[in-house]
Amino acid sequence: MKAKRNRTKFRQSAYAYVLIAPGLLLVGIILIYPLLRGIVSSFFTQASGSMEFEEFVGLQHYQELLSDQIFWKALRNSAFSTVIIVAALYTIGLCIALLLNKSFRGRGVYRSLVLIPWVVPGIAAAMTWKWMYASQYGIVNHILQALGLIDNNVDWLGSTATALGSIMVTTVWKDIPFVTIVLLAALQSVDTTLYEAVKIDGGNAWQGFWHITMTGIKNVSITTVLLEIIWTFNKFDLVYTMTKGGPSNATQTIPVYTYITAFNFFKLNKAAAVGVIGLLVVGIFAVLYIIYNSREEAQNR
Repeated sequence: MKAKRNRTKFRQSAYAYVLIAPGLLLVGIILIYPLLRGIVSSFFTQASGSMEFEEFVGLQHYQELLSDQIFWKALRNSAFSTVIIVAALYTIGLCIALLLNKSFRGRGVYRSLVLIPWVVPGIAAAMTWKWMYASQYGIVNHILQALGLIDNNVDWLGSTATALGSIMVTTVWKDIPFVTIVLLAALQSVDTTLYEAVKIDGGNAWQGFWHITMTGIKNVSITTVLLEIIWTFNKFDLVYTMTKGGPSNATQTIPVYTYITAFNFFKLNKAAAVGVIGLLVVGIFAVLYIIYNSREEAQNR
């Protein structure tokens, strides 16, 4: 009987693998092969006008990056903007989610409206904000002057002092709906009777928020933050459309620098090295995300 059960289990497993084989093959062709080829190409030179590897140069491209000031600028910008953007996304998203979790008239309408920035295509959002930031006719300058916050028009995307911050604001606006909706869903799963228990025990509103609300949404919060770190670090469309990394590389990031190195300067192998370094940085958080999810699944069994 045991042997029969083992044969049945083997057949079921084999059948499952047969069913998922086409999908795995497609993923391998579309994702894994280009990824591996990109990593390998960072150790070679490439013949002009050809996709074939020419000469093995080892870590030469990586050594070049160590003395490349633009690369270090891109890495600093990516790291700095990711930290600020993700912190702002979580803080603002949590505040909005807490408001939308309350009962008030028209709550469903506001919950729908908060999704608008998320459904707008990235290129369309970037072009719209680029016009809004325009120094001569942009609405941002008009509003700030009407409020008395500035006296003269500011070239938000043309100044090294304001360009990166302007893109960060746009990124927060674009991604805030995702964080808000995810945290709102988590808040709705928190047992509200626990707040009454806190009051009975003499606790205040802050203690209820910290020990009940934040504890209840901790798992979702960690997952959301890790995902946003990965997505924000890899953000390309907004930066490239609005500034292309300028002015004077003030908004240069790893994804944009990879693209420019490959397709503007045609240094495909150097661009592959930049991409590998970006992959390693993002990979750290991807591994943390996988480990955390695995532990949560193990605890819930």
